[in-house]
Parts: sequence; C-alpha cells; structure tokens
Amino acid sequence: MIKNKVVHDFISIALQSGGWMELDRLYLENQVIELVGPVNEEEIEGEKQVKSSKDLVQELLLVAEKNELIDLKNFQQKAELKAKLMSFLTPPPSVVNALFSQHYDTSEKEATDYFYLMNLTNGYVNEENYQYKNEIINDYSFIIQSKKWQSANDFTVCPYCFESEGYGKEQDMNKRLIRMNLKGESWGFYYHPKPLLREHSIFTPENHQPLVMNRQLQETMLQLVDVYPHYFVSLNPEVIKLSPHGFLYGGDNQMPLALADNSFMFDIPGFVTVEASLVNWATSVIRLKTTSKKNLMNALEYVTLKWQQYSYPSLDIIAKDEDGKDLHSVLPVFRKEEDAYIVEMILQDASSEFSRSKAYEAIIHEDAYPVDQLGVINLKQDVEINETTLAVITENMAKQSIFRRPQDGQKAFLRFIDTL
Repeated sequence: MIKNKVVHDFISIALQSGGWMELDRLYLENQVIELVGPVNEEEIEGEKQVKSSKDLVQELLLVAEKNELIDLKNFQQKAELKAKLMSFLTPPPSVVNALFSQHYDTSEKEATDYFYLMNLTNGYVNEENYQYKNEIINDYSFIIQSKKWQSANDFTVCPYCFESEGYGKEQDMNKRLIRMNLKGESWGFYYHPKPLLREHSIFTPENHQPLVMNRQLQETMLQLVDVYPHYFVSLNPEVIKLSPHGFLYGGDNQMPLALADNSFMFDIPGFVTVEASLVNWATSVIRLKTTSKKNLMNALEYVTLKWQQYSYPSLDIIAKDEDGKDLHSVLPVFRKEEDAYIVEMILQDASSEFSRSKAYEAIIHEDAYPVDQLGVINLKQDVEINETTLAVITENMAKQSIFRRPQDGQKAFLRFIDTL
C-alpha cells in the first residue's frame, strides 16, 4: 500500500466527488504515482485537516518535477499534468447529471452548489488571483474586479457544442454539462471557466446554430429562471449577431442592477397586472414585474416596439440611421423574486453617440461585455482600481446612458414613458 499523505488526501477528495468508491483507492493511488513518479512513504496519522485540491495538486506537480517528469516553468506541461490529476476529481457526465438531479430534488440551489463546487475542486472554474471590490461610482453601486487571465486552449471543436465536453488536454478535459429540456429543445448548462461574475453560467442549445432574438428565445430565458430561480438569465447582443452557435449567460441574481431601487413608478395602459418602473441606475433601464409570464412577455414586446420607434433628436436619440436600419434595441435581464417574474430592460442605442469610450475599452477585459451594464466591471489584470480608473468608468457609463443625467435626461426619459 502506498503510504503518502499528499497522495492519500488527494484520493480521498476523488472518492468524495462521487465518481469512485473506497474499493478504487489502491487503483487510483497507482494511477497518480504513474503520473507523478515515486513518492516518499510516510505514516498516515489520524484525521488531520485535508488541504484543498488545488494545494494537493501543486504538491503533486512538485513531486513530478523532482522526478524529472515535467518542467514547471513549461506552462503547457504543467497545465496538461494538472488536468490529468484533476480528472480523478471529475465524475463522468452520467454520474454528474445523476448527482445534480438528486440534489435538485431537495432544492435548485443545492444542485447548483454541488455543481459549482465540483467545478472549483477540479480546477475547471479558475478563480486564481481574484481581486474584488464594492465601489460607489457616481452614487451607483458597482462590483469591480480584476483577474490574471491565463491562455486558453485552441479549440478545434466548437466550445459551445456538446462535443466539447471532456475535449482537450488541459482543463477542458474536465468540462461537464448538465442536460436540460427547454420548450422541447435539448440544452446544456455549465460554468464559465474564467468567470466574469458570481457563478457565471453558460446555457447553450445542443444544435449548432445561431440564436435569434425573438419572443421564443425570451420565453426560453423565462423558463431558465424557473429552473434556476436564484440565477438571472441574459444574453450578449454581439453573440446574437456573430456567433454560429448562440448561447445565453447568467449567474447569481443579486447583481448590483437587480439591487438598485425604483426611481419612478408608472402604469402601462392595457397591462394593469404589470408593475413598471424606471430604475435608479447608471444607464437607462426599465423594470417590469408581474406574476404572469404571458403578461410580462406582452409588456416587454410592447415597450420594446415603442423604443425601437422612438426618436428625440435634441438628445441625439434617433430610431433609424440614414439607411433605415434600426438603431434601438433592448438588452433583457430576466430573474425571479419568489412568485414574481422580473425583466430589467436595458435600453440600447447602436449609434456612436452612445458607444463605449475608448478610454474605457482600454482598461476593460475584452470579454467583459455586457456584464458591465449589470454592475460588474472586469478590469484587465494590469489595471489598478484607483481614482483615475473610477473616473473613466463614470465617464463611460454617462456616455452609454441614453437618457442622460441629471435633470434634462430624466425629463426626456419621462417623455418616452408618456408615449407608452
């Protein structure tokens, strides 16, 4: 029997993952030794606190280097061996889905807690070098974070296809998908390996095809917040336009935008069951709330149509460009509060007048859109959170807010509400 505390503790975590049984311990120990080489034998004493999987793997990597099996300065070698070790902590898809279902029978949050912890334990979700601050910017609450982003794999398969599950030599070999049926279609759910927000989730259809922003897709988004009522669900407009395999994203529904107060309540004629309000937020947002999915969808559709047709030239708000192309759209963010369905409608204007500032784009991670409009700012790793950074963010958010603050913008926003 191999007597080494690092190996022993690592195998104990593997057994806890649910993919193995105690009968498999000797087999697993031999497999680990085959990867890292000989280890020092030692007495295993009592029940001491077990180190994290991350710390244990780091020690096993040092063993492998000592045995001249890898060079830790070689990023590729290190990443591949780390992934192979972490694969022992990753049950096969059938087991992961079965355990997820068992937890889901108790509660939706227990199921996602299990799945998220598995992704942290096996290293698929990378939270290394994570820095996070709550900041008040121009009276609005934001989460600002910066991370050290490591290089990603070069995919030869679409990363959003089910075929990507377990594909690759690095951490992606430990990717797992939760299968779902949404409105008669097969979808998968997994966590983003480089999260931009808390429990950053990806929801992707099995079929390799673009998503079309229409009522059917919005109804799918609403169904997702029924399935995971503690998450919000939204989308990236650039993905809708450009990606050959569309996907939705979500995460912890207690984002700064969701926590922002209502600034003005109003009624929408014909939608008496829908509570409507302007949101006290850095950009222009309308919030709709009701217990009826159908009424929410109808009100969302109505307000969206009105916004697409609305112009206010004195504030550079123009519905169509010179070629007749629509400039106005809505970025919907769906979530639930108990039995109520909520959508935050973030008003979008595609003209250059309301685009992100160059200074802002220079400090933000390239993949960080559109979570910034939910109140989560992801800085590049070499950008410090200081007064200059906060000033850039403030200036950009003011530029992106279509109905500009202070008083004149609010009056113009109310004029738009009057058209409803």
